[in-house]
Amino acid sequence: MARAKQKQPSRRAITRRRNAAKRLRKRRETALGRLSSDGASSSRHIARRLQWLANDWGIEAPPKVGPTMSEALAGYCNRHRISYDWMLTGSLSGLKQMVDARRTRLAAVPSPSALVAKYAQLTPEHQAIVTAEIRRILAERDQ
Repeated sequence: MARAKQKQPSRRAITRRRNAAKRLRKRRETALGRLSSDGASSSRHIARRLQWLANDWGIEAPPKVGPTMSEALAGYCNRHRISYDWMLTGSLSGLKQMVDARRTRLAAVPSPSALVAKYAQLTPEHQAIVTAEIRRILAERDQ
């Protein structure tokens, strides 16, 4: 069986391929370029990052990620303070800033034992005021 002759590419096609390879090499010189050329901004990778974060932080599952940003996805990111930089490009500096901000927010919330200790330091009159206010808030919540 004889092999079919392959058509030789034109000079123009050779130049186009060479220039495309140069552009790709130039793009891959930066971290963002490498992430982009490896497909880090694809909707599949974005969904995987958000799913990992939801599992790690114990928050509800993210909405469906499509080819463009939806209002539901933007609201989810704003509600949970998710870095767009990390979500869209996989930027580790964005992830670090997001995690650090979450740690400081969680550290600002006092523990129940600290609240009980502060309550015990109050005068009986102030304890009665605090108790009445807590009962009022719980009654509003239960209605």
